[in-house]
Amino acid sequence: MTDLPRIVTVTRRTVHNNDNVTLCLGEDTAFAPGQFLMIWLPGINEKPFSIAGRDKYGVWITVRRRGIFSDQLLQLKAGDRLGIRGPYGRPFELTPDCCIVAGGIGFACVAPIAEQFPGVPVLYGENSASSRIYEARFPRARFFSVDGSGGRQGVPTDDLVSLLGRQTACRMVYACGPEPMLLKTIEICRSAGVSCQVSVERYMKCGIGVCGQCACGPVRVCVEGPVFSGDELLANPDFGKRKLDASGRWQPV
Repeated sequence: MTDLPRIVTVTRRTVHNNDNVTLCLGEDTAFAPGQFLMIWLPGINEKPFSIAGRDKYGVWITVRRRGIFSDQLLQLKAGDRLGIRGPYGRPFELTPDCCIVAGGIGFACVAPIAEQFPGVPVLYGENSASSRIYEARFPRARFFSVDGSGGRQGVPTDDLVSLLGRQTACRMVYACGPEPMLLKTIEICRSAGVSCQVSVERYMKCGIGVCGQCACGPVRVCVEGPVFSGDELLANPDFGKRKLDASGRWQPV
């Protein structure tokens, strides 16, 4: 079966701060920006992670502290082993005439696009500068913090209207981050007449469209997504409103 986990070895561990670590996995898996891997720790759990990049040693995932599973991943070091499945999911359709909007750990999803098109504008926000990732990797990114502890106080969409007004070459916005930020990004793009593609996060269990846990309106995020056009999401009855939690109950976004 192709969907059994493959055991790989962590080849490098990059610490960004107390809550964020990038792990280089010892497998040079072919992927398209926006796709994800299911990461398995035997006896603990299996969770999806965006593929954040690659080098000659393998693909990368960036882990943010969120709970028991992420705490265990954050402790892994070079030489430790884990299981992976994938890559899975619908990727971004790429054009160089673009700009990028990233919120929080969502930066991991769109980082390969920023790397492929190094001159494009990147608007990146965190609640606090203490959570910032990829500072050395993307020194030209325009940084925002909600608490004003670094960069400009505010959120990435604060500058998107003016950026699209000035950046006439921008024909596509790529975005990943908190859902309210994504909804605002789509609305700004629609008003400006600019297309956008957005990666949506939902709770996933299988990653291959079987369990339905990641349902968002009529689509399964793991198969029909995680990347959708702005128009698709504005027509989706759940986007920006509600999502299923780990127990299968609806919760507000």
